[in-house]
Amino acid sequence: MQRLAFLIVAFAFSTVHAFAQTTAQPPARPAAPVPQPSAQPPAPFPADAKIAFVNLQFVFSESALGKQGNERLKVFNDKLFAGLSARDKEIQGLSEKIKTQQSAIEASVLKVWANDLQRLQREAQFAQQEARVQSSQLQQEVFADFERRIVPVLDTLRVEKRLHAIFAVQPEGGGLTLLSYDPGLDLSSEVVKRLNALK
Repeated sequence: MQRLAFLIVAFAFSTVHAFAQTTAQPPARPAAPVPQPSAQPPAPFPADAKIAFVNLQFVFSESALGKQGNERLKVFNDKLFAGLSARDKEIQGLSEKIKTQQSAIEASVLKVWANDLQRLQREAQFAQQEARVQSSQLQQEVFADFERRIVPVLDTLRVEKRLHAIFAVQPEGGGLTLLSYDPGLDLSSEVVKRLNALK
């Protein structure tokens, strides 16, 4: 199993609040439907099966480990966003001050305010870049921990059920698409159960 694949998938299904929502992003292409484990009892696993699959988004969002990771990211990003918002308000306030009072004040004062505004804008730009780096580093840390905990669970399941492979499916583009399948092959709920049982 390629460890890097888990990090790529994890970034695709992160459900945390992103502090950089205003950054322009390309429109997402329609995602292929992915089987979602239902609240009904899981279908029996076929005794002669040689493959299975896991919906990693479901596992991340439903497991205690994933929820803790999401909460950790949300708290961190909310704190970063609050700091960036305070800077933006300061910049906006000074910009409005310059606009409304530029005709009533001396040129030397206006020049000082304009220099202050440029300095604040540079500092804000740097702070945004630094915040993105810090958020990305924490995401990598959270997903690395998730990967470290889920890989042994999947390996154990594969051995127990004598499978050749367990595939990952994801709702975002680029994942494995299942056109027809036996619901019993979905081990997502079992993986959540086992992850939650870990100490």
